[in-house]
Amino acid sequence: MDKKLNFGFRIYQILLYIVAGVLFFNAAANLLLNGLVPALVAFVFFLIVLGIAIYVSKVLRLTVRDQVLRSAVELGNEFQQYMNQWEYPYALFSAHLRLEWYNEAFRKVVKYENCKGKTLEELQIPWGAEKPDWDPLSKMITLGDRYYKAVMSQIRLRDQGSYQLDLKNYTEVYSLSLQDVTKEVLLEQENLDQQTVVSYIYIDNYDQTVSNMEENRRPLLEAMISRRLSDFSSAVDGILTKMENDRFIMVFPHKNLEKLFENKFNVLEEMKKLNIGNKFPVTLSIGVGVDKDMDEARQYARAAVDLAMGRGGDQAVVRQKDGQKFFGGMTTTTENNTRVRARLIAYALKELIMESDRVLLMGHANPDLDCFGAALGMYRAVFELKKPVHIVMSAEKHAAVEYLYRRVNEDQDYMNILIDHKQAEEYLGPNTLLILLDVNRKVITQYPDLVEKAKNIAVIDHHRTSADSVEGVDVSYVEPFASSASEMVTELLQYMVEKLSLRSIEVDGLFAGIALDTKNFTVKTGVRTFEAAAFLRRRGADSVRVRKMFKNDMGDYKAKAQIVSTARIIGDNIAVASWSSTLPNASTVAAQAADELLDIHGIHASFVLTEMDAGQVNISARSLGEINVQLIMEELGGGGHLSMAGAQLKDVNLEMAQEKLIDAIETVLDRKIRREEEE
Repeated sequence: MDKKLNFGFRIYQILLYIVAGVLFFNAAANLLLNGLVPALVAFVFFLIVLGIAIYVSKVLRLTVRDQVLRSAVELGNEFQQYMNQWEYPYALFSAHLRLEWYNEAFRKVVKYENCKGKTLEELQIPWGAEKPDWDPLSKMITLGDRYYKAVMSQIRLRDQGSYQLDLKNYTEVYSLSLQDVTKEVLLEQENLDQQTVVSYIYIDNYDQTVSNMEENRRPLLEAMISRRLSDFSSAVDGILTKMENDRFIMVFPHKNLEKLFENKFNVLEEMKKLNIGNKFPVTLSIGVGVDKDMDEARQYARAAVDLAMGRGGDQAVVRQKDGQKFFGGMTTTTENNTRVRARLIAYALKELIMESDRVLLMGHANPDLDCFGAALGMYRAVFELKKPVHIVMSAEKHAAVEYLYRRVNEDQDYMNILIDHKQAEEYLGPNTLLILLDVNRKVITQYPDLVEKAKNIAVIDHHRTSADSVEGVDVSYVEPFASSASEMVTELLQYMVEKLSLRSIEVDGLFAGIALDTKNFTVKTGVRTFEAAAFLRRRGADSVRVRKMFKNDMGDYKAKAQIVSTARIIGDNIAVASWSSTLPNASTVAAQAADELLDIHGIHASFVLTEMDAGQVNISARSLGEINVQLIMEELGGGGHLSMAGAQLKDVNLEMAQEKLIDAIETVLDRKIRREEEE
């Protein structure tokens, strides 16, 4: 529509509104001068003219917009011929994404003789319903056996005769161009398929398994292990090399990585089925590194196998730039009776301490007796090595450590060893060593910012490592089979300092830490646990003094009874309880209640949800080993052990948290059932 015709319609529209206005004032005058009936007649004429004016205005706007769209897509012959000669497909769509114009290349791609008026879905173009605003949208799509880079842009055409660009005065048109990138995609995929993937394979318990076998059967077991690993390597066209008796390295092409994902590293289960007189099942830790750079892939594989071992072994971890994947990890960790690693770690940690100017000891947020006891034991070792040492502890501490905390504060020999965050920042220099105790995840340490600032870090922990564990540490001593951090520190003390002189507060703290995490030596105890306890008893640990640290007041006792009484049973063997609390030691009470729920006949796992502050719910999870509560808590962002774990949920209430927990339980149990069915 040309500008003169458009101008004429505008004048006609304005005249109609003027006539309507005159009729309105005429109706008002008749009402004042001639009475109600003439006024009503005049008012009816006013409404009729006003309605005609509005209708003409609407029709005019729609007519203009339709004309603009037609003008946009019905191009001149010369320009249309030019666009038809473009090598890449190009089309114009209406505001509702219906095809209005297309060139010959586009028609050949969609393989329709008459495409006009069809939607993207009808054209079988997998774009979806997204439309760009100012910025173009780009997607990779597949049409048949071809790959295209699709780019959609918005074109805003101003209505003719309009002098303002607003929502009423422009028409939206969308252009879609398709660039054939099939060759590039196939070359990239071919390059990816030929990329080398590096994998480290460690036998978790080789020495322990072999040492408990008859000597004449050991070569047969070694041959069977080699056969299983050779079959595993051949299935992915890999090359397997033996580095040590219990360590292998394997490289294979990336195109076969999907096979491992599909069979979920079934070599883990196949290896455990080996039984030729061995008392312990053979388990593997597998780390797979994926990257186009060979050296980077090797480093990823090394970090992945360390993570698999730190999580207890019997699992595979695949690591690449965009994240990690975990497979296996459903069995209980087995205790390693040898202290060789403890002795080596003690030597390495001693060297690190001697090279440092100062040592800071820090545990997890809201430290418990295991965390505080391990810190006191390590304090004595560093003190005996004649290095300045402090324990970093916030004012918010576990109520259970109050008794031990008072003993430390009242003893003149421990003046100024407990420091807060501000003092720790002052002491944290370039040559300061930060030792993390009973924790390996930065986000749940006492002060995560200190971990970020520290140049030298050592970790001593008995929890399974997770994807967000502290990286780049100088010494990492993570043993998931250990009962507690206090047990691990007790072993290290015996190798770090000769003629070590431990104070009663320190041995009591270490003994209490072991007693806490083993529930008074009833769960997760091994030979080395009792050996550590015996060492502490010989050094003066008093069970009566330790028992005072575990006393509950009447309020805590009633709270535990309330939690147990309100628990509901899920699936015949899982107990779930929820409660809101203002108690300062609510986490401790919840953990104790979760332990007591396991004493109920038929209960294999228990979960206690505690609403702390507004929007935060803590979960304490316990099991007898048949259900892996660590995997369930990891689904919720937490972690821990197979039989003892926890998680913190933010921005939820108790009802929402319980729904998330039940979903996580079902996810993990369904995964376990599918694995058992596949076997």
